[in-house]
Amino acid sequence: MKLYRNRWVFSILAFFLVFGTALPSSAENAGTVAAAASLQSLMAKTIPWFNEQRGTGLQGVYGASGNLARQIESGAPFDLFLSADEKWARYVEEKGLLDGEPLPFAAMPLVLWHSGETAPSLEILRSEKLTVAIANPETAPFGRRAKAYLMEKGLFEAIETSGRLIIGGDVLKTGLAAKSGGADLAILPLSTASSLGEGSWTLLDAEPQTLFGGVVKGRSTPAIEAFWTFLRSPEAAPFLKEFGFLPPR
Repeated sequence: MKLYRNRWVFSILAFFLVFGTALPSSAENAGTVAAAASLQSLMAKTIPWFNEQRGTGLQGVYGASGNLARQIESGAPFDLFLSADEKWARYVEEKGLLDGEPLPFAAMPLVLWHSGETAPSLEILRSEKLTVAIANPETAPFGRRAKAYLMEKGLFEAIETSGRLIIGGDVLKTGLAAKSGGADLAILPLSTASSLGEGSWTLLDAEPQTLFGGVVKGRSTPAIEAFWTFLRSPEAAPFLKEFGFLPPR
């Protein structure tokens, strides 16, 4: 347990070393959005646009939802938490660290990605030779959903026991590892697969996953509240659609 705690202390110290000089002040127009890695491509476009349109100074920090949630628990200076699932948003709420109840704001389908130019058949998952990469199910919601999908199809045990299962970090790190040759296939959110810039993918026959978010307790600013409202409004719909996100279900 001591080692586990030390890992999170190190994570927080590393965050301050990397971002400490760049974090916005507590001024009313500033704030830090802690978003799941599956949201990084969306936020990389949306936050600068919002800043320009509204005169705000928001910035994004990205990672696996579970890691971000525990960093918030450890006191990381995040103002808005955008989780890739309801579980980690509820975790932060149950710790008394959210202003109100977490709310859904988007949904995202899972895809099967590979480096080829032709979209892969889902039957390729039954191959006894190909490796399959998924994000860490313990901290990354889309990794947990990918594991659940493989279990539902009766494929997980065979892939794992044959040594063909590759566990990555967050979904972006997992996708980049597969892109660089670390795995033959990857199960990723559509937003991450499309951000890799190469390869092709096929939608999985699974329900899209709903993403939840909320303002961190005691960290509200007018800018953060405005961005959170914007993200759940029709004004944000074109941005969400561009990166493969669907309305929440």
